[in-house]
Amino acid sequence: MNGRVAVKNGLKRSLRAVGLLEPLQTFRQERAERGSRNQRPTALSLFSQFISRGDLCIDVGANVGDVTQMFLELGARVIAVEPQRENLAILQGRFHNNAAVTIVPKGLAASPGEQELLVCSSGDCSSMDPEFVARVSASGRLPASEYRWDSRQSVEVTTLDLVIRQFGQPAFVKVDVEGFEYEVIRSLVAPVRALSMEFTPERFPPTFRCIEHLASLGDVEFNYTIGRSMKFALKRWASAEVVSEVLRTTSFPIWTGPAGDVYVRSRQ
Repeated sequence: MNGRVAVKNGLKRSLRAVGLLEPLQTFRQERAERGSRNQRPTALSLFSQFISRGDLCIDVGANVGDVTQMFLELGARVIAVEPQRENLAILQGRFHNNAAVTIVPKGLAASPGEQELLVCSSGDCSSMDPEFVARVSASGRLPASEYRWDSRQSVEVTTLDLVIRQFGQPAFVKVDVEGFEYEVIRSLVAPVRALSMEFTPERFPPTFRCIEHLASLGDVEFNYTIGRSMKFALKRWASAEVVSEVLRTTSFPIWTGPAGDVYVRSRQ
């Protein structure tokens, strides 16, 4: 255990001893929720560039449905793809009466089958990618002192291509699967109108493979956002080569949460 982790754990024990740990954690959670609410107008503005009323969207890694809800507010129909049992229970409770939402209780991968989901009991960052977990733990983005992947679930997986074949061509696809993005995206055999995918600087090669694969499918262009800003970092959309080089040469801070998302849209 390094010195920083030891200090953090000691502080937690002291706060718990005087009855302050749980109130502090509650305050942090409420602050994060307020921040999320404050970001909604910016997020809706960004998503509205890709989504019109009546469009179909696919929310891959739907979690408890916050992005699904925003897609609905823009008038879209939503396919919410989520494998984790705890999240599925919340999704089903939240949207079971909404005919505009179809819940797919599966994960996505390069081929159908089963995968092991590493379940994070202390945050919304469960993953099918053990290397992602190791990298973000080691960097401090999701420090092991606070985030614990301490259980496993065997989950059924299908592919993004098969979901599109079943439900139709989407206007927009959001992929947020904690390091497993390339395994999701490489099943695509045709371009989609627009797509976003989370990236992790601690492990950039899969992101570059995603960009390369998407560029191979059609005439597309790229941009990206940083953290939860929901604002494009580039003034102009760029080629696959340019956005990859920008990402490769940019120094991204190590803060708790996502480093950002890459966006791709068809030029057609």
